[in-house]
Amino acid sequence: MKKVLFILLGVFGTLVLVILLLIRVHVFWLQAPYYEVERVIPLPEPIMDMTAYEAIWDTHQRPYIYSIESPTGGEVVVLGIDHTKDPNSPQLDSIRERWTQLGPDVALVEGRVGNLFSWLQDPVEELGEGGMVTSLAHRAGVPLYSWEPPKTWEIERLLTQFDKEQLVMFYSFRPYFSNMRYGKPESPEAQLQEYLDSRTDNDYLRGVFTSWEELDAQWQRDFPDLQWRDHDSGTGYPEGYLHDIWNASNLTRDEYMILVINELVGQGQKVIVTMGASHAPRIEACLAVMLTE
Repeated sequence: MKKVLFILLGVFGTLVLVILLLIRVHVFWLQAPYYEVERVIPLPEPIMDMTAYEAIWDTHQRPYIYSIESPTGGEVVVLGIDHTKDPNSPQLDSIRERWTQLGPDVALVEGRVGNLFSWLQDPVEELGEGGMVTSLAHRAGVPLYSWEPPKTWEIERLLTQFDKEQLVMFYSFRPYFSNMRYGKPESPEAQLQEYLDSRTDNDYLRGVFTSWEELDAQWQRDFPDLQWRDHDSGTGYPEGYLHDIWNASNLTRDEYMILVINELVGQGQKVIVTMGASHAPRIEACLAVMLTE
């Protein structure tokens, strides 16, 4: 019995070492960590909100790219990308080109990209443009972070404006609507249940709703003229609290992203950051003032 236990412990130990090695050499990708800002400071300029952005939604350049240099010697290159999982998208050429030109010290991506086995999975097909940036960062040995605020940071601010039931509706439906651009899931109900379980698993929102049926019933009461199973966030959010939360959430996320960029560039770092196309023009004026004043 002791011999068998010894063998099992040896196998387990070897397996752990192999997994750690695969993580170290970036064969297995973990999720990008959050960047925790040291100081939360007031922004010098307001961020363009989504209502104002809708006036330029269909007309601004895509990808939306610009760079800002700081008196500290730091620099940021911002790439606003129409989210894509097409490895042949010409937008990815812009990322590669700007990466080579800048030679970044730090890379920032939208969302928590990761949990990928690179030997078997294509980074772009699985993770979108963030997968491309992650691949470049791993090859160059450059630190990679998500520019997103820690979830509690965002929720605490949104709870000052909206109730818990409304926030659970938003966080459950947001990834569903976002991923509709890649096609309708085989089982919308199962997908919504997965998002409810994963996106509200925190001390503020856990257990407010427990099943997709409860979300569906709430949807029928609040948005009876719209079918959620076929809705794509590319066409906007329904008027009412979901649209208002969407706007407030984007402003909160953008505020945190600006704080992250400002902190890194202020340290003299060269930073490359990718984001959905709507974020880039909305933060441009505020970011320019903050980095150059």
